Amino acid sequence: MVSSYSEPSVYVKHVCFTNFTEAPWYYVERKQIFPDLPLPDPNWLKKDFESCVLKGDRECRYLEGEVHEGIGDHRRQTLFFCGHSEKCTPFNTVGALERAKLAVEKHYAVVGVLEDMNTTLTVLENYIPRFFQGATNVYYDQLNSFTRINRNFFKPPVSEEVKNLVRGNFTREVEFYQFCKQRLYRQYRALKLRSDVL
Repeated sequence: MVSSYSEPSVYVKHVCFTNFTEAPWYYVERKQIFPDLPLPDPNWLKKDFESCVLKGDRECRYLEGEVHEGIGDHRRQTLFFCGHSEKCTPFNTVGALERAKLAVEKHYAVVGVLEDMNTTLTVLENYIPRFFQGATNVYYDQLNSFTRINRNFFKPPVSEEVKNLVRGNFTREVEFYQFCKQRLYRQYRALKLRSDVL
């Protein structure tokens, strides 16, 4: 499907980085691939995050090098930027971190951060105007509908104790996030410097 689009095109879907120059690929919904996969136990679905972490349940341990059920998981950003290589799958490893950083530098004009939407939108508008010209205006015009769609009123609070336990195992995820954030701010400062010269 993606290869049938004319250039330039935008494909919006929650998928790992794919280097289209190295290998073609296709994406099929999980249920289509595993139609007989059983649904999780209702008690597991009702389990809160704090209990999961404090009891050391497998899905909340976040152990370095662990592979989640033989596939990548959605608990981290490095996986999405690292890609589909087996070296990307183990959790919180130096190899996945370095591959993710390299992919960002080599293949992404801009990687934004949600905590600083103004900077992200400014950089996107200036670095990729063909797709993002006017994005700031669109974003603020639609802001009320965005907050309604993505708000979770049933999300229970998580204590600082549990957050600190989890942070301790996400060291390379935090490093990757800081790397992307610093890169974004360098791009923003470059725009300011360029406008000062002009």
